[in-house]
This record gives sequence, C-alpha cells and structure tokens, in this order.
Amino acid sequence: MIQLEDIKGRFKRDKAIHAEYPIRVLIIKEASGLLCMNSGDYVLAPGRVFFIPEEGIIRLEGEITSAYWLSFSTLLYSEFLLQHTDAQSRNLFMTLSFKDLNSMQAKKAFSLLEQLKREILAKRDVSYLAQYLSLLLGFSAVLNAELMDLSVDELQQVLRFRAILEQYFKTERSTEFYAAGMGMSSRRLNAFLKKAFTKNLPDLLFARLIREAEELLIHTDYSVSMIAEILGFEQSNSFASSFKRSKGVSAIEFRKTY
Repeated sequence: MIQLEDIKGRFKRDKAIHAEYPIRVLIIKEASGLLCMNSGDYVLAPGRVFFIPEEGIIRLEGEITSAYWLSFSTLLYSEFLLQHTDAQSRNLFMTLSFKDLNSMQAKKAFSLLEQLKREILAKRDVSYLAQYLSLLLGFSAVLNAELMDLSVDELQQVLRFRAILEQYFKTERSTEFYAAGMGMSSRRLNAFLKKAFTKNLPDLLFARLIREAEELLIHTDYSVSMIAEILGFEQSNSFASSFKRSKGVSAIEFRKTY
C-alpha cells in the first residue's frame, strides 16, 4: 500500500521511473537536472516536492545525489482527502505540481520521511500509516500553515494525537483521557492543540464525529438512531441536532443528497 525508497545516480530520460503504487511524490534533497513529463520539463531543485498525477509517465534526466521516491495506494490517500476538503488539496495530484520548501521546512520533511521509512519497516497498521501520510502530504504541500512552524518533535506529537483520536473518538470525550494518552497535563494538551490545529479538543472531536457520520450516512444503510449509537451519542435527538447545526441540513436530507 505504500513504498518509500531513496533514489540516487545518473538518469537519462529514455527510461521511465517505476512506481509500485499509482500516486507518487518525488522529494529532492540534492540533485541537478530535470523531471520530464509530457507537460514539460521541471528543474530538480533542492527542497522541491513534486506531486505526480496517476497517469503521468515520469522520466528523469541529470544526477540525483539524494532524493525520496514515495508511492502509495488510493486507500491510504483517502484519509488525506477526508482531512483536507478544500479545492487546493483535492487538486493536488490532478496535474503535476510542486512546492518549494525552505531549508528549515525541507529538513523537517526529510526527518518525517526517515521516520516514515522506519514505520513502514515496522509494518505499522494501515490506519496509522494513513494518518502519517496525511500529515506528511499536508506539511510538504504547505496546506496546513499552522504545521509549518512546528518542530519535528511537535509534528510527531500531532501524529500521536491523530492516532489516539482516530482510535477513541467514538467512545472517549474527556480532555483528561487524551492528555494521559499524550503524556501531558490537560492544560498543556489544550495549549498544544491550539498551536497545532488552532482548535480545542471538543471542536476536534466534534469535527471527527461529524466526518464519520457523513461516511456512515453515505456508505451504509444504518438508521440515524443507529449511527448516533455507534458514535457514542446517548440520545439520537442530540446527534440529529448536532449534525444539522454543523451541516445546515438534517441527517436524512444529507443522505438523500448523496
């Protein structure tokens, strides 16, 4: 579902670069030359991150001293799309695009990639890798402005929080629970979430619950009351009013629309 490898050497454009999975990212650490596609040739600049569409054939020309070649399945990519619903994020891989990271941003991205390699080797579960990939793409594409000023350790804390939230959002609501999971006091956790997400824990929990409700309404035949129970609402009326307040339409109307 995901493959990450270091690439280096001298390349000629007469040979296409193979990828194990359809969605691909090339992250340049040090190189000179060109990335060649039907749409044109693009300079292999240090700190440049290429987001490559599924249908494009990639050829390189020049010398790569150090770069990362990342490919992954649409299943892993779906978590990124669920977390990033704006047009810029959804169009990230529609045509070839790239972002240029400054030296500090690039250093953080390389650290995240090295850690991702270790996570892949450790055979972490799919949900964790999907969370990691979403964080990496959001950072590398400069889609989450609040992430850019975080240290590598703080970015790892963001990943840890997302993993805990993903596992327990249906059953746990208290700040104390998530603070304990993060090894922080409740006060420190709130301060960290505000810095990393510009939101507090109740807002993040609510957004995750509503996102899950949307998925259940679209992809299952569960009744509204059953969905409320799955998501840990004590009363279906509470869920129904919360959903309508968030989406502007009732859960039933939302289901009919999709």
